[in-house]
Amino acid sequence: MDLFLELYKTFYLVAKYGNISAAAQNLYITQPAVTRTIQKLEETLGVTLFSRTSRGVRLTAEGKLLYPYVEKAMQELSKGEELLKKIVQKESGKIIISVSPTLFKHFLIPKLESYIKDYPKIEVNVVSKTSFESLQLLDEEKIDLCIISRPLDCSNFIFIELSEIQDIFVASKSYLASMETSDLLREGTFMFLENGNVTREYIDKHLKDMGFIFPPKIVLGNMDFLIEFAKIGMGISAVIKDFVQQELAEETLVELSMLPALPKRSIGVAYPKNTELSIAAKSFLEHLVKLQK
Repeated sequence: MDLFLELYKTFYLVAKYGNISAAAQNLYITQPAVTRTIQKLEETLGVTLFSRTSRGVRLTAEGKLLYPYVEKAMQELSKGEELLKKIVQKESGKIIISVSPTLFKHFLIPKLESYIKDYPKIEVNVVSKTSFESLQLLDEEKIDLCIISRPLDCSNFIFIELSEIQDIFVASKSYLASMETSDLLREGTFMFLENGNVTREYIDKHLKDMGFIFPPKIVLGNMDFLIEFAKIGMGISAVIKDFVQQELAEETLVELSMLPALPKRSIGVAYPKNTELSIAAKSFLEHLVKLQK
C-alpha cells in the first residue's frame, strides 16, 4: 500500500506541474527516480499516462481519466494530515467526560475553566451521569474519561486519585435550636442521597460497620439538594466537607462533630487500561494531575 501511495503521489505531482524536474524538487528525489516511478505505475496499470512535449510532459487520455481520482485522494490525505497536525499542536480535538452533577459543580468546573483557557480550540463535551453510570460508559468506550468518587471497583480501569474528601454531617443553627433533645442520633431528621448513589452506599456501609443505623426521613437526588434542605432547617444532611466550605464559614451550616466521624475517601479520574487515549484526552488528564500537585 505504501508503494502504491508513493507511485500515485509522484503521478499526481508530475501531472500537477506538467514537469518532471518540478515534481522531483517537490519530492526531494532525482529526475531519473521520478521517471522510473512513473514507468513503474504505467507498467502496473498497463497504460501510458504521460506523453513528452518540448515543454515537459502532459497527460494522455488515460492519464486524464485517472487524474481527478488521484487528485481528490491526495487532497483528502492532505486534509487528514493538517487535521492531525492541529491535534498534535492541541489546536483541535475533542474530549467526552462523564461526571455526576455534584462533582461537576463543586470539583470539575474550576479545572475545566482553566483547561479551556489554555486550549480554547479543543471541544469539551460533558455528560452528566452517576459514578456507576460513568464507569459503564467508560467500559463501553462511549467516553474518554470520567471523574468519580471512591470507593468503586475500578479494577478494570486506571484510576488516578486527584483529591481526598471528607463526608460530614451538617445542620443549620435554627434546626439545632428547634430540637427538644440533644440526642441527634435517636431524634434527628436525617437526609441522605437516594439508594444506588456511591456516596450513599459509602455512608451506609461505614455507619453500619460502626454499629449505627440512621434511616433517612428525607431522600434527595443530589448533594446540592441536601445542602439547601439543611440550610433551611429541614434536618441533618450528610455532605462532602469541601463542598460546603462557604456555608460553614458563613455559619449557615454547622458541622456536627458529635456524630460518628466517617473515614476520608477520594475523588479521581478513571480511564480504560487497554485503550490509547487521544491527544486531547491526554492533555486534559495531564492538566488535572498538574493542578493537584
